[in-house]
Amino acid sequence: MNHDHLLDIRGLCCSAPVIRLGREFKTFDDGAVVLTVSDKCSMLNDIPAWCRMTGNALLQQDETDGLFRFWIRKRSG
Repeated sequence: MNHDHLLDIRGLCCSAPVIRLGREFKTFDDGAVVLTVSDKCSMLNDIPAWCRMTGNALLQQDETDGLFRFWIRKRSG
């Protein structure tokens, strides 16, 4: 899937990945698709929950070789 930005949150633990995700998303244009890459399986729950809470759309997710990838469209407005 195509994306406008890549956000690498590999190696971050606890709440740091979600905090960074929220901080970085503020810099992206509305409608931008952000590919977020993590190596923490906890993101399988945390990122979808963050998307629901913030109104951003989780378009797709997958896992390959221990890396978890999430394509997220930034909400408008």
